[in-house]
Amino acid sequence: MNDLQEQVKVEHVPAEKNEQGVENIETWPPDEVFQHLAGLYIKYIDIYRKLEETYDQCVHPQKRIFIKKTLECTICRICEMKKDLVLFNPRPASIYVHLDQLLFDLKYDPSMIEIPVPRYFKEDDQIPVDIEFKEKVEREGGGKKKKGKKKGGKKKKKKDDDEKEVKIPPMPLAEKAQLMDNLLIKYQGYTDPEVEVILDPFTLDIQIKEAIRLIQKNDRGRQGIWRVSMMLKSI
Repeated sequence: MNDLQEQVKVEHVPAEKNEQGVENIETWPPDEVFQHLAGLYIKYIDIYRKLEETYDQCVHPQKRIFIKKTLECTICRICEMKKDLVLFNPRPASIYVHLDQLLFDLKYDPSMIEIPVPRYFKEDDQIPVDIEFKEKVEREGGGKKKKGKKKGGKKKKKKDDDEKEVKIPPMPLAEKAQLMDNLLIKYQGYTDPEVEVILDPFTLDIQIKEAIRLIQKNDRGRQGIWRVSMMLKSI
């Protein structure tokens, strides 16, 4: 969290206005803006990795709620920084950003900019994932392919079959639990989980009264040994 606070301060430094009331970052050349945004992008990825590890290892339920909100905000900020990097990219009309030189200057490993998938995605299996591209992706220099000879209506049939296929939604957690209970009843005859019995060699199967007597006996023996040692010292 301290790294995140320092990162926010560093990010807002160039946005401060000078004496003429003009933001400093507006006077920068595009190369310097790109270097500044690239440094912020790498730092945000480092912070995201630490937050993701903290959320995965944290056990406190209240803390996990706030850590998850901070983690999601950091992910959104990384996406915004990537959009700005593409906007000020020295190679125009390219979504791929060259950060090798900056990583070499900062002495970072190239794997630093690899963004891992959050591990809590596996836990929240009820999140619906429906991705729809509203705009068509156009490639440069790519024209329409020439139409060849028609070989039949096989391709059309395949397309029609693909369109008819309906996406099967993921099974809810309640239905999964009901299915597991039905299978356990069918093959084992009960739904209660099996209890593993572990014998602890340091436990004694005795009643409370016997335990109290054993403790008293040991304490009296300890007191007797202490009294004898004091008598021997006084002689």
